[in-house]
Amino acid sequence: MIRKILCLLAFALPLFSQEKVESVYENLIREISQKYVPDKRVDVFEVVIYRQGDALISKGETTVEKAKAELILKLKQLSPNVVDSIIVLPSPELGNKIYGVVSVSVANMRSKPMHQAELVNQVLMGSNVKILKRHGYWYFVQTEPPESYLGWVEEEGLKIFNLSEFEEWKRIKKIIFVDYFGFVYSQKDKKSIPVSDLVMGDVLGVEKYEGEWVGVVLPDGRRGYVEKAQIDDLEKWRKSLSLSTSSIINTAKKFVGFPYLWGGTSVKGFDCSGFTKIVFKINGFELPRDADQQSRLGVEIDPGKDFENLKPGDLLFFGQKSEDGKPEKITHVGIYLGNKEFIHCSGKVSIDSFDPKAPNFNEYRYKTFVKAKRLIEK
Repeated sequence: MIRKILCLLAFALPLFSQEKVESVYENLIREISQKYVPDKRVDVFEVVIYRQGDALISKGETTVEKAKAELILKLKQLSPNVVDSIIVLPSPELGNKIYGVVSVSVANMRSKPMHQAELVNQVLMGSNVKILKRHGYWYFVQTEPPESYLGWVEEEGLKIFNLSEFEEWKRIKKIIFVDYFGFVYSQKDKKSIPVSDLVMGDVLGVEKYEGEWVGVVLPDGRRGYVEKAQIDDLEKWRKSLSLSTSSIINTAKKFVGFPYLWGGTSVKGFDCSGFTKIVFKINGFELPRDADQQSRLGVEIDPGKDFENLKPGDLLFFGQKSEDGKPEKITHVGIYLGNKEFIHCSGKVSIDSFDPKAPNFNEYRYKTFVKAKRLIEK
């Protein structure tokens, strides 16, 4: 019996030692990730470490070069023979074709390179994205700051440029589509075959004005005509913006009744943070993508016992308060309208109330209200 126990211990000790070594690697990866990539929606740090003979192999990919550099430095303190196989995105396989512009009215960003994967975001025509890697006919992209969101977009939704081609596109005079929905027509005739559909916020290149029509060019080179009444000069539009509580409220109310769409950030459908995002975007203010990210902006306001300290335009956040040892969890966002009413997207864009006596009282949102943040003072 004693001999059997000794044999078992002799077999188990190497396993315990290996598990301990692997734990050191896992802890190191976790430490670097928490330091440089606390939010995996906006950065990548996917790395594995293992031994192969006398070599310590580090393999994976990241968007943060400093994270890789620190990891390799610390690995070299553990082993003299470290093989660095970590790719810093964009992938070298892309060459100089790393500049993308959305070329469809709304490009769907998914969590994985497949249509059945979760819809995580949408990007409007004319939006710039950074191409990070490719898988089949899907591209892993990152939207522009301050959003910097990551996701997969299929090839047909993008025009891929090298730097000189991208700079050439940026120099083209632009227009912005300001109506809810519309089309680029192949001829100056609403009965002609459409080139593309359009939604509010889409940006196109302009070639010429012809009476009630505007000749336009899409990022992928397609050409057609848009009704002049539905567009505005992009620079003129930007200069005309005046971020104020009234402009935010007026814009938000334009979408009452629009349907909810998980991952939606366009007039084709919103989720809660997609709704607040487009309302502020149309008024010249770029919000982060998700509700919890939006909750980190602005100044927190004590709402008062009866919401008397809130002002129209304040962002309202819902979910779970930090209590009983549980961390705060933000799962929903809306915009305060005044008089205890707020507008949000849940099922559809609607106006609800915190007032139990009101016909539009929303008991669930009343009970799950967490905090308010103010981004606009005027």
